Amino acid sequence: IGLDYDRTQFCDKDIQMKWFLRQLELAKDTKLPIIFHNRNTGGDFERVVREHRDSICGGVVHSFTGDVQEMQALVDLGLYIGINGCALKTEEGLAMAAQIPLDRLVLETDAPWCGLRPSGPASKHVKTKWAEVKRDKFVRGTMVKDRQEPAHTLHIAEVLAAVRDVPLKELAAATYSNTIKVLFPAEAV
Repeated sequence: IGLDYDRTQFCDKDIQMKWFLRQLELAKDTKLPIIFHNRNTGGDFERVVREHRDSICGGVVHSFTGDVQEMQALVDLGLYIGINGCALKTEEGLAMAAQIPLDRLVLETDAPWCGLRPSGPASKHVKTKWAEVKRDKFVRGTMVKDRQEPAHTLHIAEVLAAVRDVPLKELAAATYSNTIKVLFPAEAV
């Protein structure tokens, strides 16, 4: 749930806000964690979450692409930050991702979107490669070129481990633990 001011041609800001507030009420009633969407909201998203923070039972700001200050403000609200290839398209994005507190970082793909680009700055950190084919030549056991798949979470982890200068296993263990804490708190150790 959330706000996306880059897509107002599909749904204007007032309607988005109306239903964002209603969805926050539903989340409060159900006591479920929230996967938040926040794109180009000029502070509206952070303001609304701040106003409703006491009724939010945890959440992840999905596909985060903001700057360090916005990330820190959301972390200060107790939220987790979800990172996929969209955040890692620029050197600034890599630098921001390196500063997310490890205990607030969650990995995601946003499949089939938000993959890492071979020409992007993150690609030099990718170690794992899979066989890929064009969509019209799909063969079982191969990846479709330029389509994000859940397995690509490994690529995100490899990039984040490299830019944070931590072992991949340490990053993977921490982000797995974070995912359990936020989405399945009853199972968290």
